[in-house]
Amino acid sequence: MFLQDRHLIWDSSYMRLRINRSDGKTGIYSQSIDRRAAMMVRRLDPRTLFSSGPIVIGELNPFSVLNPDEICWVEVETELDTPKLPMDNIEMVRRLDGREEYESILARQWPLWRKNAKGAPEDLLEALVELSFRNSASLYLHLTGRVATVSRGGAIFGLPAITASFEPHGTVYINPKCIVRARIYHSQDRVNYPDGIWVASADDI
Repeated sequence: MFLQDRHLIWDSSYMRLRINRSDGKTGIYSQSIDRRAAMMVRRLDPRTLFSSGPIVIGELNPFSVLNPDEICWVEVETELDTPKLPMDNIEMVRRLDGREEYESILARQWPLWRKNAKGAPEDLLEALVELSFRNSASLYLHLTGRVATVSRGGAIFGLPAITASFEPHGTVYINPKCIVRARIYHSQDRVNYPDGIWVASADDI
């Protein structure tokens, strides 16, 4: 099913999951039976995925019981339609391939954002987000949407899960409770920061 470059030879019934845990390990699971794959999709509800109790996964003998508080993110690769959780005024959230792609977009876009920043409601919004987890892993997101009067800090940590797409047929479900830091570069000229913000320049950005 999988080629060396991680691109898939797709079967419409095939599903692959990678569950990244806070102990630094990743559990890899697959399902190729239509009925069971469809059932798995129904259980990937981002509103309750990390808050509805232990996650049991396996084929009965053996099986694993996972503490959802210790799951950093779940990657799902399938052609089935997976549920997403929209963020206010954000039209697209894409998981980047890694730090190299993130830094390439940042080097190109951030100088333009600083020069031509816009902050009126409904102006175009673009942002890059670096998520750092307590297992020392990182994920990188590219967001596009429209400017709104919303705190981006609240938009990240106030969600039950963050959902993002990745190529060719993937969805990642991110657990905000496992995020240590979210560093955000954006195209706005002003942001509604939360009360009590520590205003200081970073020596290392």
